[in-house]
Amino acid sequence: MNIRYFLTGIFLAAVIVASVYFFNKSHGLVLPAASSHSFAHSLGPEQAPVQIEEYSDFQCPACQKAEAPLRKIRSDYPDQIRFTFYHFPLEGHEWSGLAHQAAECAASSGKFWEYHDKIYDEQAIWSGAANPPQMFLEYARDLGLDLDSFAACLSDQKIKRRILLDKNRGEGLKVQSTPTFFINGERFVGPVELENKGKARIEALLGKPKSEANMSVLPEKTV
Repeated sequence: MNIRYFLTGIFLAAVIVASVYFFNKSHGLVLPAASSHSFAHSLGPEQAPVQIEEYSDFQCPACQKAEAPLRKIRSDYPDQIRFTFYHFPLEGHEWSGLAHQAAECAASSGKFWEYHDKIYDEQAIWSGAANPPQMFLEYARDLGLDLDSFAACLSDQKIKRRILLDKNRGEGLKVQSTPTFFINGERFVGPVELENKGKARIEALLGKPKSEANMSVLPEKTV
């Protein structure tokens, strides 16, 4: 038997289970205290002066648009920002739940951020494709993941619970749309607000003068 078709069969079976699961409402889980939430994915020093939390949906176009300014902010202040990603799949997005599940399965092999970036970079392609699940499998293959383990992971209830714990945590913070960011506890919603008010808040937290970003150097007057 061709191993590719065998794995695809397992994958598509997992898709059916995962899709039904995420179409149901995710209420009723006991939300752990923030300090005990051990499944979130973070980048940057733990004690960084700026703490950014994002609640995001992989199929959300606004979330994809927020990636460019967010990556720029992280690049500008790599040692001063701690960034934490939380899953917040929206029920109205058909493949969102499975995309989040796939990212968590990649995380099991230490490839969460690589898969995260791939999902956002290719969002316009897979979200409009005839068979997004097959593309998720191909992304896993491209990242060198074990396809047997990856396919089996897609129906793992423990992985689904991690995602729903993230979502319940966001609901506890009154997150209603994606992307929603908390910068040292202050809420910013959407890519435009992140790039403008959010960036200004970060600069203020880091002690940068408000005029610094817009300061221009005038040429010296010559006689």
